[in-house]
Amino acid sequence: MLAVTPRRDITHRLREQLGANLGMEPIPGYGPLQASPLSTAKGCGIDVPKGCAMLLAPAGNLEAAKQAFQAGADAVYVGLKGWSRGGARGEFDCEQLRQCIELAHALGKKVQLAANIIPKPQERQRLLQQLSELADWGLQAVILNDAGFLREVRRKLPGLAITASIGCGALNTDDALFYQDLGATAIVLPGYLEPEEIAAIKAKASIQVEIMLHMVQEFIQLGKCWMPSYVHFAAADRIFPAQRLGGSVKRGGVGTCFRICQQPWTLLNDGVEADQRLFPSRQISRVAELAAFLDAGVDVIKIQGRSLSAEMVSVIIGIYRSAADAWKCGQKGEWDPPALPAMWTVQGR
Repeated sequence: MLAVTPRRDITHRLREQLGANLGMEPIPGYGPLQASPLSTAKGCGIDVPKGCAMLLAPAGNLEAAKQAFQAGADAVYVGLKGWSRGGARGEFDCEQLRQCIELAHALGKKVQLAANIIPKPQERQRLLQQLSELADWGLQAVILNDAGFLREVRRKLPGLAITASIGCGALNTDDALFYQDLGATAIVLPGYLEPEEIAAIKAKASIQVEIMLHMVQEFIQLGKCWMPSYVHFAAADRIFPAQRLGGSVKRGGVGTCFRICQQPWTLLNDGVEADQRLFPSRQISRVAELAAFLDAGVDVIKIQGRSLSAEMVSVIIGIYRSAADAWKCGQKGEWDPPALPAMWTVQGR
């Protein structure tokens, strides 16, 4: 029998430990905690388009970025080789990233970098230096998954906008306030939250709210999977070592999602195969409810899928752009969710 225990929100517990009054308890090695202002450096903030939320598209390559911009995206988010949780799939090298930033600036668009791994201690300074160089190139914002590193980036690169990744696990007002206090400019929330929950967060927090309205919901919270680590480390009493995997979404260093949950799992009954199944997941595409989320005050509409083809990115962004523009003009419309490959949960995320 599989027992599942309720999850107590991690960031809420951390906030309690640190103290609701930010001046109460210092973190060892740091000064007293203080509320961090949002980034106001010229040209470096997440500038939301006037009158409507920003439409943020995934781009796994330059062609996808071009198609996203042409379809109406205000910005794209990309990965940089070695620093992205997506591993080798959907990542840019430095030259490709430079070209993407130049393209965005020429079109009046923006680029965000997903550097959402959990860096090892010896890697932190190298990643920090890389982010400093990219900011000089004109990078608009960085998406981070490590709360401690997020705080360090805010202290050392005050002009760079920082988004707390969906992997940070934020779900409510206390979570939003926690990352706001650390210095995040924006926070990503999952698309299964309701507009009323977004409105409640916006009523109490000044941090910008991104919501991933087009995503895959799995049986675990996105960004919180330890399965690769479980397979990676061998138990001491095993005769044969466990399969060695090159990364994990939560391991220090280059994180990679191997989609272990999407491989067939076999149920054995007294050593005999009784069944074989996949863990449950479902596609969320809430374009039909976009107006309600915009009314609630969402700042950024985010689309999941750096592994999607350029053509598929164009289709999805085009539909969300039309819906957002209709809301801006006070029009009502009906939109069908974009068609996706049948193996989206395995290959398209």
